[in-house]
Amino acid sequence: MSDGMALIRGTALRALVAFELRLQSRDFLAWLGFLVLFLLTIGYTASGTIMLVGDLGLVPRTAPWAIAHAMAGVTAFGQVITAMTAASTVLRDVSARTQGLILATPLSWRTYLVGRFLGTLAVLLVIYAAIPLGLSLGAWIATVTTNGASDPLALSTVIRPLVIFVVPNVVVVTTAFFAAGALSGGFTVILLVGIGFIGCWQSGLQLVQAGHALGALLDPFGNAALTLATADWDTAARTTRAMPMTGLLLANRALWLALAALLGVGTLRWWRPRVVGGAPEVRRATTRGTDVALHALPALRGATWAQALVAEFRFGWHWVTRERGFAALLILALLNAVANAWSASVDPTALVRALEFHSRLFAILIATIYAGELVWRDRDTRTDTLLRALPVPALVRLTGRAGGVALGLLALPILLVIVATLLPLAAGTGAPATLCAARWILGVNAPAFMGLLVVCIVVHRLVDHKTVAHLALISAWVIAIALGAEELARPWRVWGMCGS
Repeated sequence: MSDGMALIRGTALRALVAFELRLQSRDFLAWLGFLVLFLLTIGYTASGTIMLVGDLGLVPRTAPWAIAHAMAGVTAFGQVITAMTAASTVLRDVSARTQGLILATPLSWRTYLVGRFLGTLAVLLVIYAAIPLGLSLGAWIATVTTNGASDPLALSTVIRPLVIFVVPNVVVVTTAFFAAGALSGGFTVILLVGIGFIGCWQSGLQLVQAGHALGALLDPFGNAALTLATADWDTAARTTRAMPMTGLLLANRALWLALAALLGVGTLRWWRPRVVGGAPEVRRATTRGTDVALHALPALRGATWAQALVAEFRFGWHWVTRERGFAALLILALLNAVANAWSASVDPTALVRALEFHSRLFAILIATIYAGELVWRDRDTRTDTLLRALPVPALVRLTGRAGGVALGLLALPILLVIVATLLPLAAGTGAPATLCAARWILGVNAPAFMGLLVVCIVVHRLVDHKTVAHLALISAWVIAIALGAEELARPWRVWGMCGS
């Protein structure tokens, strides 16, 4: 009997994991996460455009020491993607009010919870596989473009930090976010846990830099422990030696995995299914089945083109500002920019350059991705035929919606100006760079950002194939980064430069 129950549970777990993988494979957010990590790591090893490791000096970007730091750091920045994916999985049945229906089957709630967790973990491991793939492809591109002056990555250089840093980090963070969502039933606690991880990460690095070994254990992602373990390495050692797997680095990995295991066991012990009553929530202008109908109402009432334009503008604005993928990219861009611009906050010019440089890739991603979603959204939701029947030209609808999306995307340059104001004050290094940042980020980078959005929209309209258009645009950005082509890269290379 016990063997039969074990077989049933095993079958149920496999079915839950397979279901989650199939569902997430159709989710824009999952592909967005993979794309972010993939392009970020390609840009790092293909050229100097993306800097994932500080204090490189003469150490090559593809050295084992640098690759290990990059892989650990990317999983730290990528926890926004982890949070969004974990929240989507653990909270889906509660928000859709299907949890009770599922648990009314012979499936036990413990098997249900473990299956949901394993499904989340499987999806995230697939997403984070973009890190070694991107690093390897970027190194190969650098080898080709430099005629063999750069070497491709050795398999051991990628596999060792993948096993030591990436996989454990994904397990730890996924467990924490999944537990927070399951036990709280809301996204707020997940967000607070993410802030806590960032705080531990930064505090650990600062403690190690100040000479306190405790910081090596405090950092959940392992960067501080690796920094301490290799503190006495010179350039030659950092270039050739593999990571040490002893001392505090090993203790750090064991500690955080043990904490994750305890949290997982505690969640299984304390979690109980929720009974949710009341009418299902209806969110205006965001529910997939009703948002198009809502924004089309002015046209159905015989509105003028101007009124339809305004209605589409409002729809585009509401859609992008409430979209989780945009929030994830925005947070990642700001985290990356702040972390890398902190040391430059004493000089307004250097500060603005650093903020622009380290948010550039995310600006490109935002413009590329949301241009495609803007053009293809109606066809993806199968409402394009309904909208074509309305007495409003497609160009009017596209123009109005593009304007609203563009206004929403301006949140990135506006927030960069705010960061340029607050960062020197927080670091205590000098006067805010508000005027300098406003002049160049809003005066130069924002128009270039909008221009990039328009170019991407035109490409999607001309190609008329979503996948092909995305691949063409992404290939163009990768080639521009890899080759350092100034003319191709000019729309974002001048983005936010500060000067006279």
